[in-house]
Amino acid sequence: MIEEKRKTFSKFLKLQVLIIGILWAADRIFFFFEQNFFNTYLDHVLNLSEIYISVMVALSATIGLIMNFVWGIISDNTRSKFGRRRPFFLFGVLAGIGMILYGLSNNYILCVVIDVALIGVTSNAYSSAERSIIPDLVEPELRGRANGIIQAVSYVGLIIALAFFLLGNELFGVPGPEGGTIIPQDGHFILLSIGGLFFAGCGILGFLLIREKPSSELPPKKNFFTELKETFNLKEIKNQKEFFKITLATTIFQSGIASVMPFLFIYIFAQGLSTVDLLIAIAVGFIILFPAVIYLGKLSDKFGRKKFLPLIFIIISIAYACVIFVGSGVNFNYALFVILLPFILIGLLGLDTIINAWAQDTLPIEKRGQFYGIFNIVYTLSQILGAFAGGLAAEVLGLPWIFVVGAIFFILSIPFFLLVKETLNK
Repeated sequence: MIEEKRKTFSKFLKLQVLIIGILWAADRIFFFFEQNFFNTYLDHVLNLSEIYISVMVALSATIGLIMNFVWGIISDNTRSKFGRRRPFFLFGVLAGIGMILYGLSNNYILCVVIDVALIGVTSNAYSSAERSIIPDLVEPELRGRANGIIQAVSYVGLIIALAFFLLGNELFGVPGPEGGTIIPQDGHFILLSIGGLFFAGCGILGFLLIREKPSSELPPKKNFFTELKETFNLKEIKNQKEFFKITLATTIFQSGIASVMPFLFIYIFAQGLSTVDLLIAIAVGFIILFPAVIYLGKLSDKFGRKKFLPLIFIIISIAYACVIFVGSGVNFNYALFVILLPFILIGLLGLDTIINAWAQDTLPIEKRGQFYGIFNIVYTLSQILGAFAGGLAAEVLGLPWIFVVGAIFFILSIPFFLLVKETLNK
């Protein structure tokens, strides 16, 4: 009877998981807006060339990499009456205000200061807290299902962000001075205000509704530099070898995602699909993605993290490789594209359900925040490797080959995942 209760969600835990899902949905909207509308603002409003965009993106990524780790250490050692993660959700309010202010900026320096110094610092406090809170609240036997629910809820945020991205030109677009369509400053301001206000509101929601263990149940806090020194001690690194194994494996896997994601919309729009055809394909993809993610979470809790992982990776990889048979232009096979799109979305979004639960299992209990900060390196390294590999394949062989590159990375990651010990023995 005790074992059965241990493996079942209580009403309280279900509510907490749903709230975390909403926090992740806000995260997806916010960073989707930052990655897209911040860049089009420099192009459409300030009339700056691509090099200015590249510099700002690089600086923002660098500060994000640093601050996610720093906030992780700080939150691990916070012992406030509100908890150790909850206070950091309020930084979402500052990040949201920063996104609104960005829409009022009239020069490049101000845009960089807002994106890098204000948003880069504050948004990563929010992100660090929302990721660390999952293993804090959810025990290993439930983490797969919890991550599945969180991912599914977060996709609602992604759909909302995509809707604004696709409708942005329709609602606010005007003819550009050099042809094409641009979104003027007032249109950007409205879009960025929506994203900023939602992020700020969810930061407040997380602070008010998330419940943590009392400080009395936490280990004693440590000095920042003491923690930093201990983390990079050779003995500590050896003790956490499973964490570093899964970090390496995930980097290779994420490189497959990064080889596809930057070029996905370019590939889709290049097919000249009508709005109706595009919406039908996306609807079919997400209708299948939602239950698939929930099921993957259940699967990893029932049978362990890695038992079915190689088979799932192989199936997804075969589907990715089949994209080269979809064709293009007058030879575009729309039916095959609709069949393959759910597999594409599961590869890009759904497999994180298992990987995240597995990675959370390997985090040291008293250092989850800082080790999640280290794990964040995965996304930076994979973007460099994957974007270069995918871009080269697209340039030499054509856009459909980005999916083949993604499949290769997925397959290459399998032996590295198999080297990681099973954390949920069945």
